[in-house]
Amino acid sequence: MPHPTQLVSSLAAPERLSLYARIASAGEEGVERAEFRGARPAKRLARLVRDGLVREEGSRIVAVTEVFAEAMRAHKDETRSTDPVDALFHEGRLTSMPARQELRLAVLGRITERLFAPELEYTERQVNTAIRTCFDDPSALRRYLVEEGFLDREDDGSRYRLAQR
Repeated sequence: MPHPTQLVSSLAAPERLSLYARIASAGEEGVERAEFRGARPAKRLARLVRDGLVREEGSRIVAVTEVFAEAMRAHKDETRSTDPVDALFHEGRLTSMPARQELRLAVLGRITERLFAPELEYTERQVNTAIRTCFDDPSALRRYLVEEGFLDREDDGSRYRLAQR
């Protein structure tokens, strides 16, 4: 079950939000998969499918509107956890970066799982937008993710991707 911040992150890009709105407004009939030809529409659609916002039903793509309620219910159950990583999050946002290395690595791992897909590349702007959904200082968190080996960055800083761990 995706975390609520992952759903928000998935819809943070205007193009994906527009695509989701188009599919959701089609109702139960959905939209023909053939309408998503080309690399960019297919990539946007793949993110929506991965995050559980839409699903394929034969040759059609249908919105999974109940994913929001399910994610909120699951998140509510998460808040009862005794996991020290969970204690650092409030309503899906990281309240502070832990000083203890072991806990910081666990937090960075959790954030990486929630925000970034293994097969995608991201611009710095996209990384910052995703990070802002869970932390107020995107530059610092982005730097931690790179320095601790969770994200790989091109030498010129133009592209980011999940590191092979």
